[in-house]
Amino acid sequence: MKNRLSTILMAVGALVLTMTACNGRKHDAAYYEQKVDSIRRAEQVAEIRRQAGIRPDADPAVAWLDSLPLRTLPLRNPGDDLEQIGQFVKVPMSLNENFNYPPSAKLKALAMPRAYRRNMVLLAEMRDSITSDLYLVLMDRRCQPLDKLCIYERREVREDGDFGETFIEYFISSNYDITLMRYFQSHKDEQNPVLLDARRYIVNKEGRFEEAIIEL
Repeated sequence: MKNRLSTILMAVGALVLTMTACNGRKHDAAYYEQKVDSIRRAEQVAEIRRQAGIRPDADPAVAWLDSLPLRTLPLRNPGDDLEQIGQFVKVPMSLNENFNYPPSAKLKALAMPRAYRRNMVLLAEMRDSITSDLYLVLMDRRCQPLDKLCIYERREVREDGDFGETFIEYFISSNYDITLMRYFQSHKDEQNPVLLDARRYIVNKEGRFEEAIIEL
């Protein structure tokens, strides 16, 4: 505590000397109190980062990625009900570009188990306050995207004179065997969803999503 106080006093002293040496200009007590508060806040942030195990020189994007809550596998489709999936965290607008989105995009993210030593993020692109599209995003050590796979979305469509919506159901196994099934649901309540196609993906050693054969 004494060391911190000494550091603050030394910093304030340096500020006083610097400002008085600059054309003899002076500032009131409130000015120096603000400077002390700024130094204290910087020390508090540094202490929080230290307790969290974040290096002082850590990249902000990497530090943020390391702080995300982890969602374990397997994961079976609960639609886009994010609360059923896990504790999603808002992506800072300054990091939207790390996912190839403009700053105005509203994104939420959740960490997933790593795949071939690559970071995996479950990304929710919020289309409104409730509806979202879900993506699995493989990222390198610098928090830059390597590949991206849409695993859930709903879209209004017209099919053969009918109208309704398509949606995806998904299942992700503990070793990232990913099954996606796309359905069409008619607006007619009495009709059951119709399976349009089914696809299976794996994560290859190059850090990419690779389509695989579905075994019947």
